[in-house]
This record gives sequence, structure tokens and C-alpha cells, in this order.
Amino acid sequence: MIDLSTITTITALAGSLAYLLAALSALRTMKSKSEINQSLPIWGLVGASLHLANIVSVAIAYNGLSSSFFDALSITAFIVVAMTLIAQLRHSVIALLFLVFVVASFCIALTAFLPHHSPITAPSAGILTHILSSIVAYSLLSLATAQAIILQLVERSLKHHEVSNWWRHLPPLQAMETLLFQLIGLGWLALTAAIISGGIYVDDLFAQHLAHKTVFSLISWILFGLLLFGRRQYGWRGSTAVRWTLAAFTALLLGYFGSKFVLEIILHRA
Repeated sequence: MIDLSTITTITALAGSLAYLLAALSALRTMKSKSEINQSLPIWGLVGASLHLANIVSVAIAYNGLSSSFFDALSITAFIVVAMTLIAQLRHSVIALLFLVFVVASFCIALTAFLPHHSPITAPSAGILTHILSSIVAYSLLSLATAQAIILQLVERSLKHHEVSNWWRHLPPLQAMETLLFQLIGLGWLALTAAIISGGIYVDDLFAQHLAHKTVFSLISWILFGLLLFGRRQYGWRGSTAVRWTLAAFTALLLGYFGSKFVLEIILHRA
């Protein structure tokens, strides 16, 4: 009988391969001359299903979702994939799917080659709210950042009068900007919930292992908030919106994954 550790490895590697095939399929679609296609990519759905199976098998094997560095990356990547597939039902986001599939393939493969699991401990509903809202915030804002990068590439191509077939599979610029700020708005609300719940239920947000995470999360929250304010009051868009998004997300990335990387990978602390 196959044990759970073998299942987690198989689902991770199979999911990674499926995501790569989905990325190749998306790239082929982007290069084609066909019109916009909003259908869901089969290999993407297969990859997402295997990814979910991997996360569930790890949770069963270790009595809860794992918050270790690579598992946290994997869970975030899965949520981003799921959100992008849902977005594909309303808009053609094939370029975004390509980028998301490549990153997700890398993230889930790491859990197979560098397995380390640390179950999430949530002694109260408040702590669980903090953890879940944090994961949702990171996922939404990761997706927003990927959308900002694609938007910047499109605007740069427009500026240099470079037109290619993959443009056929993108929604209008205005729709892409609208999606970007919708993602940022939702992500900022989730981050707000994470910060408030952390302030209420976490004993000491500025403890040794949480200080950097707290400070950088607050910086990111302020930057994203200012971007939303600038959009509403001054109509910020284009390169301005992209620069603010990248700066705010970099702070968030340093706050959570940067801290976990230093603690777990460099210092070998749980």
C-alpha cells in the first residue's frame, strides 16, 4: 500500500508537470492567430486538482495545513491558480495564466525536492482568522502583481508600436486596469483583516520572530492604501500604478516569505 509521503511526492511532481503542460498550451494559444478564448485550460485544471490533492495529503499526513516556507509558497500558488482560473471565466487572462502556471509548477515541485512540514497551530478562532486572511491577502496581491507586470509589458509594447498575436487573447487595457485594482482592493481588505486580527489575537506582534513581518506588512498595507487613494482621487494608472504595486508587494514579500526564508532556510528555525 502506498503511504502518504509517497502520495505527496507523486502529486507534487505530477502537478508540476501538468502545470508546465498548461503553460506550454497557454503559450501556444498566445502565439496563435485565433480570436479570444475564455475556455478553461484542461491541463491547468488537472494541475490544480493534483495540487489540491498534494495539499490535502500533506495536511492529513501532518495533522493540519503546513506553514513551512515551501508549503506556504505552494498553498499560496494554489489559491492564485484557482483565482486566475475563475477570472478566466469572465475575461481572457491567458497571459496571466501562463505566468501563474509557470510559477505554480516551480512552487509545487519544491515541496517534493525540499520537503519540510510544520503544521499550522491555531489555538483560537481569532488566530485562525489571522492566518487565513493573511494567506488570502498574499494570494490576491500576488495575482495583482502578476497582472501589473503584464499590464506594463502591454503598455511598453504599445509605446514601441510592437503588435503580436498574443494581443488577441488579452482584454482591453481599461479592463485589465479594472481587474488590477479590483484585485488590489480585495487584497488590501484581506490584509487589513489580517493586521487587525493579528493585533487583537497575537500576543506580541513585535516579538523577535514577528517584528520584521509586522513592520513590512504595515509598510505594504500603507503603500497599497495610498495607491488605492491615488487611483480614486487622482486617477493613477499605467506605469504609476505598476511601480506602486511592485513596491508594495516587495515589502509584503520581504515581510512574510523573506522572514520565513531567513528563519527556516538560513537559520534552520521553525
